[in-house]
Amino acid sequence: MKITNYNLEGKELNQVELNNELFVKNVNKQAIFDSILAENAGERQGTHSTLTKAEVRGGGRKPYRQKHTGNARQGSIRNPHYVGGGIVFGPKPTRNYKLKVNAKVSKLAFQSAFTLKSKNIIGLNDELTSPKTKKAMSFLKSMKLDNNKTLLITPSKMNAEANNVALSFKNIKKSVVKSVSSISVRDIIHADTLIFFANSCTEMKGVK
Repeated sequence: MKITNYNLEGKELNQVELNNELFVKNVNKQAIFDSILAENAGERQGTHSTLTKAEVRGGGRKPYRQKHTGNARQGSIRNPHYVGGGIVFGPKPTRNYKLKVNAKVSKLAFQSAFTLKSKNIIGLNDELTSPKTKKAMSFLKSMKLDNNKTLLITPSKMNAEANNVALSFKNIKKSVVKSVSSISVRDIIHADTLIFFANSCTEMKGVK
């Protein structure tokens, strides 16, 4: 598959061939679902915590005497059935939400995600002496992408001029900038258009 490289003025420069390993013949939606589910679960901190009867403040005194009141006997107003009492079997910060995804499934998910977006991939090859968000916005408008969610995929190493371009896109609300090594299946799926910046397309020879 070939993609067209553009400069920030929206003019075509050349065509770059993408590695066939980035794509598959049959999209596996289950692999995509499992990968995104694992990524979302991995971001959960698991710091939620409720107080048990022993941890709730107060309630050390018996609320009223044992007999001859007409009420059921009670030992503490911090029992679970009281308002403000302890929580039975509530969440504690001991649960691990991480889900395991096999390497082959993860690779298939990346390939399937790229295949789904194969018709919405372009290239960008240009440099700036300083970050200019207006330049990035004018590029997106010229490509009719100003209302789209874009993912700018940058190479791992860039010079200062190329980094200025990446910084220009970071200021745009619907634009996400990530390096080749840090993109995820969720990033690819959430984006309407993928933009390979500089030599990131050649750096991404395969998927992990």
